[in-house]
Amino acid sequence: MSKRLKVLVGLWGLLWLGIGGIAGLVFLLRAALDPQESDLWLTILLLAGLAGGGATAYAALRSLLGRRIGPVRLPPPWALAGGFVLALAAGLGLWQARISTAFLMPLFVAAAAALGPLAVASWILRSGGKEIKAVTTPRGLAAFGLGATASTVLALVLNTLLGGAALLLVIGMRDQVPYLVHWHGPLGKELTSPVFLLGLVEAAVLAPLVEELVKPLPLLPVLKRLPTARDALLLGVLAGAGFAAVENLLYAASFSDDWGGVLVVRLLGSALHPFGAGLMAVAWWRVRHGESRAAARWGQYYGLAVGAHALWNATCVVAAAVSSAWFQGWEVDLLGVAEGAVLLALLAVEGIGLLAALRAIARRFQPVDEAGEAAVPLPGLPTERAIAVWGVICLVVLLPVGLGVLRTLW
Repeated sequence: MSKRLKVLVGLWGLLWLGIGGIAGLVFLLRAALDPQESDLWLTILLLAGLAGGGATAYAALRSLLGRRIGPVRLPPPWALAGGFVLALAAGLGLWQARISTAFLMPLFVAAAAALGPLAVASWILRSGGKEIKAVTTPRGLAAFGLGATASTVLALVLNTLLGGAALLLVIGMRDQVPYLVHWHGPLGKELTSPVFLLGLVEAAVLAPLVEELVKPLPLLPVLKRLPTARDALLLGVLAGAGFAAVENLLYAASFSDDWGGVLVVRLLGSALHPFGAGLMAVAWWRVRHGESRAAARWGQYYGLAVGAHALWNATCVVAAAVSSAWFQGWEVDLLGVAEGAVLLALLAVEGIGLLAALRAIARRFQPVDEAGEAAVPLPGLPTERAIAVWGVICLVVLLPVGLGVLRTLW
């Protein structure tokens, strides 16, 4: 990457760092004036600005100064996944007890939104062994930061512009759908309503087409300099994790009081954005290196990423519609199991499938040793010191949960 491009990346990071700083001041002021009124929307700018912008600015500065650079590292997946559980539990406890809901609770929610995708990224980084020299710390931080800022902004703009086209399409379909769908009752009305159709078109068609295209775009300048497709995959996974962190918090803010359930559902699909961004980073890497049939492979990878994304989003939209009809009196029961459990199980299966597919792709691009066999690393296990520290953290973080339970029972 040229010095000029590094400077531009650094300026972009500083811009978002400034936005995050301003959001932080407003956040503190609101928390001081009204300690019980939470604002997750403001926390989105806080996460994107301070985490995304800070990571990007730090990466560019470190690269410009020529500091000694090593491969990017993340905490073990078990620690990040456990951190998600603790952050979610602490946030729910504070929210239930109505304690520090304007200050600590949003920070725990933001942490939970970011830790799930980072756990996936850590797991995939560790699946490639130790030979990840091209994915340096500045590149990894910049990928995460640009995914959290540049990619999310571009996706938001394009999704908003194309939302008008989706609305026109739904208006044109409105009179035809009742003739195509012959269900009756609350579920039939729900699945033929303009609101459902608009949500389905936007979530299962427009969003996958747009987001799988824009997520790896900030990585294009550096992909040419990466020696292997696996390096491109890992860098794309980090960009997808940054994108997912901000989007998770965006969904949590949109659903207000149901933010806890939203983050749990989003956790099930934590591999979705790293999977798509990693796959498309490999596709662009092939194009940038001028490989034969690179354009055809790009189309195949794009179709796979969009298809996986569309399947996940469509399942979520239909699940919301069925749940709405269920609470209106149209119950679904499958072998004695409530509809909600069946839908969560379906989402879990899809999420595990995405995670397994991403792991398989990472292993496919894993380098081989002199014997021609890929080295399969052993999973990292926590040390005794890590377990002791973890126990202390659990005691501290779970205190808000206890307060919430006691407040509820009292």
